[in-house]
Amino acid sequence: MKKRTDDADPIGVIELSKETQYMKRTILFLLISSLMLLCSLFVDTENTVVRALTYIGGLLFWIFLIIGYFMFYRFSRFRKSQQKNNRSVKQKLPGIIVFFSNPQATKADITMILSLVISVAMMVIKQVIKGSDPTFNNFLFELISVLSFAVFIFAIQMHAILNGVNYRYYLSLTETKRRHKTKKDRAK
Repeated sequence: MKKRTDDADPIGVIELSKETQYMKRTILFLLISSLMLLCSLFVDTENTVVRALTYIGGLLFWIFLIIGYFMFYRFSRFRKSQQKNNRSVKQKLPGIIVFFSNPQATKADITMILSLVISVAMMVIKQVIKGSDPTFNNFLFELISVLSFAVFIFAIQMHAILNGVNYRYYLSLTETKRRHKTKKDRAK
């Protein structure tokens, strides 16, 4: 990050907006990656075009997942470079084992738990129904199953990110930016 010398932005808030975009992009790409799981609904289709879309969906799942974590890595590098400048957020535990650390993380944690319960319930119900009727094939049931699993995959990733040190640092940056904007508005 370049050093700013003018008084209009003494702490570099304007430049921080570029780095904070990495966190927003991380969440977007991980959401798209999780939604690509919906393509798996068509894997049993006899139509080769639709089946090809299923494989493309699988490929896009991995591409967006990798891009999302690359954006997260970029933000993490930015945060670590700022820690050298004494602008750090301390956290002893990794985000994956921390729960309910902020309002956004609380929503992700609750969503993760609910979607896990729904996913497991759907798997159990499917096995019970398949045991009594081997020809059972209901698209709505499959859609709910895959959608609940996609939500679970996204929620577990958001649980780890939103409870982690990088997101705490992101929150501190956005708060600093908000305070700087408020001071600037008051000065006018």
